[in-house]
This record gives sequence, structure tokens and C-alpha cells, in this order.
Amino acid sequence: MTPIGKAAVSAVRDEAATSLKQLCTEAADHVARARVALHDESYDTDQALADLDEAILCLKRLYAHGTASKLQASNANAPSPTLRSA
Repeated sequence: MTPIGKAAVSAVRDEAATSLKQLCTEAADHVARARVALHDESYDTDQALADLDEAILCLKRLYAHGTASKLQASNANAPSPTLRSA
């Protein structure tokens, strides 16, 4: 792989790591808001459920990213198909 190619791959990995960190932070924030909604004077269960739904969406996105990464890794390690002429 060329130095430019390695730099591009590194930049993509750094960007993916940043977005994963953001997703984790966002999920944690939603869970924290849900806890506050349940322990606040107003005891807002609807808001707590909405925040938990948002946290679940973040976790699903994390799972999808992990699944896609595993698929890419297995495809990268698989032998390339041999093209044959007719």
C-alpha cells in the first residue's frame, strides 16, 4: 500500500473511532437524562422512555458499525475469486 493509501486508511479509522466515541457518549447522555427524568420531582416517565429509546438507537448504530467492521475484515481476509475466461 502506498503512503497516501495508508494515510487515507488511517484517517478513515480515526474518523470512525471518533464517531464511535460520540455514539457512546450520546448513548450515555440519554441514559443519564432518563435517570434524571425518573428521579426528578416531575417523575416524567414519558421523557425517560424517549431518552432510553434514543440510547437504544445509539447502541444499535454501534452494533451495526461493529458488524460491518467484522464483515469487512472477513472479506479482506477471504481469497479473491479467480476470474476465468469463457
